Amino acid sequence: MTPAIFSKDRLNFLFASSKGQNFIALLFILFFLIINVLSMQEKSWTYDEPNHLQYGINILYGDSNRFDDSKMPVSAWNALPARIASYLPEGIIKIYLKKMVTARLMTTLFSMFVAWMVFHWSRKLYGFVPALVSLGLYVFDPNIIAHSQLVTTDIYVTGMIFFSCYWLWKFARTRKWQDGLWFSIMLGLAQLAKYTAISLYILFAIVLVLHDRISRRKNWDNRSKREIQKEAGKFFVYVIVVAVVSIFIINIGFLFNRTFTWLGEYKFRSELFQSIQSKINFIVPTPYPFVEGLDWITFKERTGAGFGRIYLLGEVYDGGISGYYIIASLLKVPIATQIILWIALVAYFAKQHKSFWEDEWFLLWLVLFYTIYFNFLYNAQIGIRYYLVVFPLLYVFAGRLFKEWQKISRTQKGLSFALALYLVVSVLSYYPNYLAYFNEIVWDRKMAYKYLADSNLAWGQDYYALKVYRAEHRDVGKAPEIPYPLPRTRTYFAPVNQLVGVSYDPATYQWLRENFEPVGMIAPSYLLFEITPGQMQALCDTTDYCK
Repeated sequence: MTPAIFSKDRLNFLFASSKGQNFIALLFILFFLIINVLSMQEKSWTYDEPNHLQYGINILYGDSNRFDDSKMPVSAWNALPARIASYLPEGIIKIYLKKMVTARLMTTLFSMFVAWMVFHWSRKLYGFVPALVSLGLYVFDPNIIAHSQLVTTDIYVTGMIFFSCYWLWKFARTRKWQDGLWFSIMLGLAQLAKYTAISLYILFAIVLVLHDRISRRKNWDNRSKREIQKEAGKFFVYVIVVAVVSIFIINIGFLFNRTFTWLGEYKFRSELFQSIQSKINFIVPTPYPFVEGLDWITFKERTGAGFGRIYLLGEVYDGGISGYYIIASLLKVPIATQIILWIALVAYFAKQHKSFWEDEWFLLWLVLFYTIYFNFLYNAQIGIRYYLVVFPLLYVFAGRLFKEWQKISRTQKGLSFALALYLVVSVLSYYPNYLAYFNEIVWDRKMAYKYLADSNLAWGQDYYALKVYRAEHRDVGKAPEIPYPLPRTRTYFAPVNQLVGVSYDPATYQWLRENFEPVGMIAPSYLLFEITPGQMQALCDTTDYCK
């Protein structure tokens, strides 16, 4: 006899009704919350988190002046619990609100809303089962999990770009002023998350113009010159509204700090902004720290100042590497997810689809642009986190593969469930080290450093683990920069980024990197090397490292 909870009527309600579908989606999102909360507990501050949180605190205390290039007002959301705590009497609530884990939880809560919107948009486009697939790909993305538990801006800009795309798609369909206003608000808020979002103004203009020109070709062909001019006038109004709303939101976010400063009064670092400043002078309608930060990150990205060397497949580089994020994605995105994405892309473009300019165009244009930009034009390639902006868009699109779920064969359904199981097992096997996730291409996890480093693997998150390990293993010391003969076998630890030459001179640990293999790891950020007296003596006799 079938238990009541699994009765046919109950299952029909869950899958057929909107409330039932929402309930299932919320279960996925609840799991996402739990896995984030549990895995963030023992992780120390990453290198960037304290400054992001400090800038958020400064914003809440009325100070938006810059002490760094990339810190943005959105971090005030992470600082909000501590600010609330400052008004409370001493007690357990105040203690909890001031904890690091609470600040991180604010990013998780935002990411949960992104997850819900992935489900919502995919369901509107393709139906419930595709939406569940899209949601599952987001929830079980280890890179999304990792950065959803950090006080940084990567998930915020990922989410705000996604929200902006959704509202643009909706406005393009309805042309209702309410949808246009929501789009303008989302686009303005995106500017408070990360400077990546500035590119959206041109990208979205292209999206809307081509959508209207191609999807409504017959209407355009039959229009008079006056009607076309009227349509162009509407676009001009759109531009003005978006600009006004965006400038207003940016001013609110940066607290109207020195708004309307003349461009000639700015102290720019980058050649690009200095060149503009030398040619024209005008009153800038946005706050000083907004433009200052944009100039600063442009300077750093062009010169390499501030982010060290780029590392890929065992080699260090002083500038960007063509195809970096393509290779990083092949290694760090779960294999099951990649299979689904590639099948979805091939299956879609193998046929002509009338819906492309109405729907998929809004998803794939930004994916195409950011793939080209980050892989071939961007220099600060220090982690897959910059490329996360395309992930939610791809996951919504991937849901389309399952649009005809009821019609596909049992074999195809079986393979789909097998891929889902593989995805879950692969992701859960890395608990709680999601920042250092690599798929099964890198089977030996202690060898991940030979492929990628920096924030792909070691971003300061394992300091607590190192501290605990060293307290229990006092005979294990840090590997010396200059090797020397050993009286007995020694075990050393080496920080990954120093070992490969990202944060140190690559020559410093060349002796260790090229002559020994790690025998274990304290955590993904710290590798263990065991060296015998004979091995060290042979190294000293045959090389100049010991001199």
